[in-house]
Amino acid sequence: MSDILKIGLKLFIITAIAAMVLGITNLATQGPIEQQRINTTNLAKQTVLPQAEEFSQVDMVAESAENDKAKIVEISAGMKDSEIVGYTFKLIANGYGGDLEVTVGINMNNKIEGVQIGEHSETPGLGAKIVEGSFTEQFNGKDIENPLSLTKNTPGDQEVQAISGATVSSDAVNNGVNLAAQYYRDILRNGGGK
Repeated sequence: MSDILKIGLKLFIITAIAAMVLGITNLATQGPIEQQRINTTNLAKQTVLPQAEEFSQVDMVAESAENDKAKIVEISAGMKDSEIVGYTFKLIANGYGGDLEVTVGINMNNKIEGVQIGEHSETPGLGAKIVEGSFTEQFNGKDIENPLSLTKNTPGDQEVQAISGATVSSDAVNNGVNLAAQYYRDILRNGGGK
């Protein structure tokens, strides 16, 4: 057997063993990774709608669940003592660094209960500040009857102060919140999507 064939056979065996080990590792970690994703999603729901004790997924009306700036990927009804206390929305919004995950809680009093940012690729030190409470807590208690807008000055009733130097990231979160509020007003409040 020539040296080239011997080397080729050795490389093939090494590659096959490496592929097998990677496949086994993937199988072993797939379940825990999925469970971690589920835990993170449940924690986000509990954070944005803390009075809910359990959550049940709601069917979406597809044509109302997205626009050119954001898309709703999951809606859950928050329940306490078998009564709906609000809804959580998991959205993907178009940020500066790409898609960013926004979870919004809206209570039955037509108010935003909370906003939490999940996975994102926003610029560290600028756009990544969207995860900080000083930004997300501005949405808490805002009425959903009219869309929220961003401002660079002191915010009014239906305004949220944008992060300086990160207007695109701030706008992405605001767009997600507004889409959730619009869906709630147009569909859920009228008994749709259950």
